[in-house]
Amino acid sequence: MPLHARVAAIFAAYFFGLGLFLPFFPLVLSEAGLSPGEIGTLLAIPMLVRLAANPLIGAAVDRFGTPGRAVALLSILAAIAFSGFFFAKSFFASAVLLVVISIAWSPLMPLGDALAARVEREGKGDYGRMRLWGSVSFIVANVIGGVLIGEWTTGVVVGGIVAGLVAAGVAALSVKLPRIRVDENESVSIASPDTALAEVMEEGAPRALPARRKGLAALLREGAFVTPGFLLVILAAGCAQASHAAYYAFSALHWSQTGVSGAAVGIYWGLGVITEIGLFAASARVRAVLGVNGLLAIGIAGAILRWILFPFVEDPVSIVLVQLLHGLSFGATHLGAVAFVARMAPPQWAGAAQGVNSMVIGAVTALASAAAGVLYASSPVSAFLAMSVLSGIGGVCLVAGLVVSNRAKRAG
Repeated sequence: MPLHARVAAIFAAYFFGLGLFLPFFPLVLSEAGLSPGEIGTLLAIPMLVRLAANPLIGAAVDRFGTPGRAVALLSILAAIAFSGFFFAKSFFASAVLLVVISIAWSPLMPLGDALAARVEREGKGDYGRMRLWGSVSFIVANVIGGVLIGEWTTGVVVGGIVAGLVAAGVAALSVKLPRIRVDENESVSIASPDTALAEVMEEGAPRALPARRKGLAALLREGAFVTPGFLLVILAAGCAQASHAAYYAFSALHWSQTGVSGAAVGIYWGLGVITEIGLFAASARVRAVLGVNGLLAIGIAGAILRWILFPFVEDPVSIVLVQLLHGLSFGATHLGAVAFVARMAPPQWAGAAQGVNSMVIGAVTALASAAAGVLYASSPVSAFLAMSVLSGIGGVCLVAGLVVSNRAKRAG
């Protein structure tokens, strides 16, 4: 099997579990008797844990240079821990399990992105075409979960997630890449990091920096690409991604309370990902036309519009049309952020850099999830409108990042 197909298999297996977790895991918690406020708090736990877990584990994987084995080990550990939800019925037990699960599960996405970005960089595959199989699998899980949930909600959701994680671990074992070897004393002369940022935002994309492989602390202290401009762009994408917090936590509950069946919930979630698949399939062409800033801009605009409309549409046609904005609110911002980080960071820091990206997204999403739980309990409409405001903040951050990059370019 070609290398790009093996990486695609990892995405497919991972996103099958995620396709059950995001729409239906809140129903598992609700079935256990937990309140909306408790559910919002629990769903913030993975976001908080990944603040530390993702960059630290990403840096460790960069240091040892074995991403395939790391993904395999973490997937199996997450599967074992997730099995505990067959028995957990209290808030405390659920919180403890989610902490353990998140340490292993949260780093899988940035590690997979770093792995796919490396395969693309070496000319052995296209990131978007590998990643789209994750989206296809996500839809399949949405539909299967929607049809089967009911009397077997916990069994279907938890069992399916465990199966997906085990499959991801098996697929990861088949991915063999040579370790990146660098001279500990080697260094590279480059332009200033902010000038590099300006060029990346215009698709010039230099990716030069110190060649030494170091840990996360050194990355944050010495990594030439970790500049205020870099962090502003990542924060912009993070706000747009985090604006999905209310959707992830409460869309299934919101729709079910308006009379939507479980099967329809799965279909609506799946339809939302169809535009994402189309975007990923044409990712190389789209990136060439729009560039990083164009992708992020349309993604943020799509998120603002989506969350303004979401709480007010109830007929099937309107729901479908709003769901199709997912390709922008999630797909465009994700594609733009991954491309931006991959082009700014050198290969030996790829995992840690994607971990920093994930850390920023996690921090904002944790706050958004907790806030969504409180807001939804008092007013479901306000929870979704708050997500539109968060997306708007992302737009402000993107403009600020562009200002920094343009100033750096003029300064030479």
